[in-house]
Amino acid sequence: MGVYDERRVKIVATLGPASSAPETLRAMMEAGLDVCRINTAHGSPDDRARLIEEVRAAAAEVGKMVPILLDLRGLKIRTGPLEGDKVPVARGTTMEIVNRPEPTTATRIGIDYPTLFDVVKPGSRILISDGLIELLVEEIRGGVAIGSVGRGGLLLSRQGVTLPGAPIKGGSLTDVDRVDLEFGVKYGVDFLGLSFVTDATDVRLARQVANWQGGTTPGLIAKIERPEALHNIGEIAAVTDGLMVARGDLGVQMEAEKVPRAQKQIIRVANERAVPVITATQMLESMITQPVATRAETSDVANAVWDGTDAVMLSAETAVGAYPVEAVATMGRIIREAEKEGPVRTAASSLPLPDQTETSAVLADAIARAVRELSETDPVEHLVVFTLTGTSVRRVAKYRPRPHIIGVAADEDVARRLNLNWGVRATVVPLEDDPDHLFRVAGQQIVEQGLAESGDYALIVGSLPMTRVSGRTNMLHVRRLGT
Repeated sequence: MGVYDERRVKIVATLGPASSAPETLRAMMEAGLDVCRINTAHGSPDDRARLIEEVRAAAAEVGKMVPILLDLRGLKIRTGPLEGDKVPVARGTTMEIVNRPEPTTATRIGIDYPTLFDVVKPGSRILISDGLIELLVEEIRGGVAIGSVGRGGLLLSRQGVTLPGAPIKGGSLTDVDRVDLEFGVKYGVDFLGLSFVTDATDVRLARQVANWQGGTTPGLIAKIERPEALHNIGEIAAVTDGLMVARGDLGVQMEAEKVPRAQKQIIRVANERAVPVITATQMLESMITQPVATRAETSDVANAVWDGTDAVMLSAETAVGAYPVEAVATMGRIIREAEKEGPVRTAASSLPLPDQTETSAVLADAIARAVRELSETDPVEHLVVFTLTGTSVRRVAKYRPRPHIIGVAADEDVARRLNLNWGVRATVVPLEDDPDHLFRVAGQQIVEQGLAESGDYALIVGSLPMTRVSGRTNMLHVRRLGT
């Protein structure tokens, strides 16, 4: 029997040294972990391969289908090494900036980005260490930029560099990313996180490269980290399998006070497009070192739930924090409290999918909306949605129905990915042309897996014929499960 709870919003947790032990993984899953994130910016390929095996084994032990999100690192620009432990950079001083990773001193900073002077100019800002240090470029001459320190601090070795507004191309799929992408396809991860996406072209390129690898192509999660991506959010959502509100980098690339509005915009577009959206970064940051969350963090998670997010994410809290299991449990309690009055429905969940021209797609979306209306008045505890690709399940989830959604897929990869979506628990049942027999078999399995109680009423949603039609939802049927 699986380990499931009543909440609808999912929990994504980043794995790392604090959470990679098998017993910790199992405890996190039992505490409510739904999706495991593996960051390619840390660890070796062997480390990541071992983590993938450990996640699959732990999920099997606790009886859950847990998708894996492999997060590609994207273009990472860094400062050069230091001759000592740290260098003080004082506000108002003048610094020389070079486009190579030479050792940094109190008057000269090396940046490991050969084309730096192609994308910055006088007036550009260079942010170091998540924006803690700010350099303002005044002039560029002889292969050296002269900049004043607008915001100072202690500079450590190999710190991250952000270039707000710089026209960087190719940052969303570097040569290193291509290697990591090939690794992800080889090991069967469920999702790939695409860093520094600018527009839909970046997503299409990543999908093309993934398709070249053979095997099953993972779902693509576009991380919205740049103002350009926010401007192009509609076209990105139309070609991706999910979005991430990457508030850390987004808050460096644009003014921090604009991030809450951007979060709402990204979530709204994802809801309209019926693609899952993850809200990420610093959600329970204090739990890296302490066993309880702050009141502000509790409000942050709850507000993401009320915004309409499909999932909330833990980063360092579970990767390197002292309380990874407690962080997952805390997030689960906050979500359940935020959902106490029923499903959170945004304005987007009452609207049809935009820009649809296919009659079949419009009809399928209308049926998904009708499913919610029927479930409001009929005494059904579950919505059982049969699917070949997952599309019909996502359409039903878009309308945030009151009953829990159980996605039934013939393919295990499809079923596992569905567990990222709001309110969805998934199972695998081979599809067949005899619907009555299929419904009986699926109902019995759903009960055995602990997704429903025997005798519960369910509204069955699917297509006829079951085994040949994708994205053509045309059938509704009420029956009791497990009988």
